[in-house]
Amino acid sequence: MILPDSPGARTALAGVLGAFEAGGGLDPLQESVLHTIARDLYGITSDGGWPTPLSAAEFLATGPDTELREGTVCLMVVLEMLAHPLPPAVAGAVDDYARALQVNERMVHAARDLATQHLLALHADIERSTWYTNQKVHGTLHGQFLELVRSKLAYTGLVGDRAIARRWEALRSCPPGSWGKGVADFYDRHGFPFPGEPKGIEETGAKHDFVHVLADYDATPIGEIEVFAFIATSMRGSWGLAMLCFTLGIFQNDSIHSVGGKRVAIARADTLSDTGNVDRFAEALARGRATNVDVMAGVDHFAYAAVDLAELRERFGVRPLVPG
Repeated sequence: MILPDSPGARTALAGVLGAFEAGGGLDPLQESVLHTIARDLYGITSDGGWPTPLSAAEFLATGPDTELREGTVCLMVVLEMLAHPLPPAVAGAVDDYARALQVNERMVHAARDLATQHLLALHADIERSTWYTNQKVHGTLHGQFLELVRSKLAYTGLVGDRAIARRWEALRSCPPGSWGKGVADFYDRHGFPFPGEPKGIEETGAKHDFVHVLADYDATPIGEIEVFAFIATSMRGSWGLAMLCFTLGIFQNDSIHSVGGKRVAIARADTLSDTGNVDRFAEALARGRATNVDVMAGVDHFAYAAVDLAELRERFGVRPLVPG
């Protein structure tokens, strides 16, 4: 997920404000999130002079490069995904702004589908965009088809797969304080079956549990938003945005209730409205952005399983979690 860099932050914020102003303005939650992101990621506050909204033409007149244009639209899309229902006027204004900036971001269209209640189209659009889907296609094309099938069968509870399960259960034997032992403890603490065990999550999806442990986020609604915000800004492509939007659909805007055909037991709306959660969301975006590695695609998680967590956090540039 591309976010604006610091030199372009004020221009990006002005663009976001301009797009939403054309659609009727930000709602209170969107305004709170935008102000918190501006403060935590860029040190910009109202006290220092809040940016004046820019129309798309005015934004383009500043000479933004491709990354700034894309990063600005990413911020718009994240704010769109906070609302339910999303006013069609806002979705249309963001879509128009993105088109004027020549940013062809798939999530813009997914958010527009949400605004018009085309939830199945939204789900399909995000599902096609996700890193998980891409990884499954990649695995299928590179000789891992049977492994993916076995993992899927175990996930549906039809049959377990001991080879996959043993790979994950072996994490219990990793040294104390290591990444792998932390993941095993995470599963045991929550009573989660391992991938390969009946009802266990697919291996591809389970990779994000390594990030739960690396970044110290729990398996709660806000913890899921935090971990995917962290993942999104550590990833250098648009897949991170797709994954974050999907997560907000489950835990914020109440548009998605199942993943892979199974209902999400802890799904709930308006998670970010709880006290302190906006700060936690912005901090997760900032922490992911500060990493020096893509924590999903850029790391062989099992290769680092025996390495001490503190050492890995320092190596990957994972900042300490601020207690919330």
